[in-house]
Amino acid sequence: MIYSTRKGKSYILLHMDSLQKEKDMLTIVTNNRHIIKKYDKPYLINSDRPMMNTKYRISKYLTSVFCGLPIDIETRNKYFLRIRQLLLDKLVVIENKLKKQEKNRQTITYIKFSHGRRTWYLGFYIPCSFCSNVCTYVMSKNRKVCQNCCSKVIVIPTPPLQNVFKDFSKVKQVISKRVGVSYTKKVSMDGRARKYAVTYSNLQINKQFKTLKEQEKYKKRFKNSLKSNKNKWQVTNNGIGSKVLISKHKLKRRHDILKKQYISEKEMEFLVDQVTSEVGYKMLIDDIFINHSFNEEHFFELRKKKDASFERKDSKVVEQSSSAGQSTTIDNIIIDLQEMEISGQNTVAPWQEILNRREPITRAEFHRGLNSIRDKSLLTTYCNEVRRGRRGRGVTHDYVVNQCAIKARKLEQGMLY
Repeated sequence: MIYSTRKGKSYILLHMDSLQKEKDMLTIVTNNRHIIKKYDKPYLINSDRPMMNTKYRISKYLTSVFCGLPIDIETRNKYFLRIRQLLLDKLVVIENKLKKQEKNRQTITYIKFSHGRRTWYLGFYIPCSFCSNVCTYVMSKNRKVCQNCCSKVIVIPTPPLQNVFKDFSKVKQVISKRVGVSYTKKVSMDGRARKYAVTYSNLQINKQFKTLKEQEKYKKRFKNSLKSNKNKWQVTNNGIGSKVLISKHKLKRRHDILKKQYISEKEMEFLVDQVTSEVGYKMLIDDIFINHSFNEEHFFELRKKKDASFERKDSKVVEQSSSAGQSTTIDNIIIDLQEMEISGQNTVAPWQEILNRREPITRAEFHRGLNSIRDKSLLTTYCNEVRRGRRGRGVTHDYVVNQCAIKARKLEQGMLY
């Protein structure tokens, strides 16, 4: 960091005002004692030209710096041209960043040069707009602040009243001057199948773009790629018809989620929202408790909301008795489907199956058996057997005792029922 006060680190910065055309001397801001002793006055610039450009001024600045530092001549000649080019590039980047109005990003004003056990920061001195400290970076919209005053220029935008969603259905016109072609790009989506694809169309070869002989190989490569990737192009100028390339990212269904050992919060919300009957809801809860692991606090909140929705639904059913026959038929169909999905469960409890194994118990298996227990007496038995048996990596004695104690407190509070 440029503000570091450790031994062997210092900054030597060129004042930005020294780059103006009417200036004939260089002003350097530094905390290096060797430079301060040697140049106690402004460094004059001599040139045989009436106007000195920026490259010449930076060269003189770098020459004066190297003469004042404990560096041998071979090292100076080795790194001089490279450091000068880096400083020229850094100056261009700083000026472009100050002129930009869109992005809220920052650019540092120095480069790091190390030799041996010493480090020097070379760059440009830009004073802070609120104080006289050195600005280590500049921001867009002509903001020049130090690290202590940066909070004064950062404006947090107010959130909009309505969410603004990006329109992915827009058609994008792509023009490649390097290859000499143009085409349109669009994101297409099938709402029923919940699939989307990027389609390319209106391929045209523009002869107005003049290409060199070296660029002809890019054209040939692009044409050859069309032959092997026809599925990307739905309609081209030659009338080639092909199937739409469908992405592999699809919404996971219920039976795909229930195959997993751990169910995430989003997947749990999806499963709970899909259930419409109380019987099917209870069967889903039993399946999740016995065969899966999950975030219990988040699931407890979901159960509260779902139980409240069922209570409101029951009150509406009492008021509208005429629609009771239709709702019972729908519930019966859903119950039958859910019974068919969960009919393949074993009669042996998961915690008993885990204890009967000869292999060491892993952490995932330990939590699967722990989630299937709903009685404190069974919990005590399960805890003692796990401590006596063979345990895998991470399933220590203290870990088992702590997890079982947490489970016992939740059973007492009634979080699982």
